[in-house]
Amino acid sequence: MLSSIVLILGSLLFIGAGIFCILQPEISLLIVGWYIGFVLVLGGALQIIRFFQIDPGYRSFWHLLIALLDVVFGIWMLVSMVFTLVAYMLPLMFAIYILLRGILMIVLRKKKEKKMKHSSLYMPVAIIEILIGAALVLRPDAASIIFMYCVALALIWTGISTFMIWRQSEAADDSES
Repeated sequence: MLSSIVLILGSLLFIGAGIFCILQPEISLLIVGWYIGFVLVLGGALQIIRFFQIDPGYRSFWHLLIALLDVVFGIWMLVSMVFTLVAYMLPLMFAIYILLRGILMIVLRKKKEKKMKHSSLYMPVAIIEILIGAALVLRPDAASIIFMYCVALALIWTGISTFMIWRQSEAADDSES
């Protein structure tokens, strides 16, 4: 019963947050800045931990460099004293981050191609990241609205998928009764 309430509440909160992002993109941009900072620090820290736990033969300095980039960028987003200005510059900074990440992925693929699983996937992803980063650098004004609408759609989709998970779990519980 508690898990059902959590899933329904979670889906409503995600959908509500997505709608809020569509209706209030400027305010949402401030909030998203903090969220992205937190996620980057957490994700980068987990990548660093994973780096030291995997077999040394599969370790790559470039993986570690990407993880450190995530942590540094995330911490900077969280502790910046001029966060209001940062929030409005977020699309440009995010574009530069995506551009650098794509470049590092190409370097990583070239250095570790023989040891990587699915190395053929790295190049298209890296090129897409570089193209998106370059496009956002050229149009940061339009990028901020597009950025918030993408966040909104992701939140709404997460809410819908969470609701679908709840429906599937309810159907499974009903069939077991």
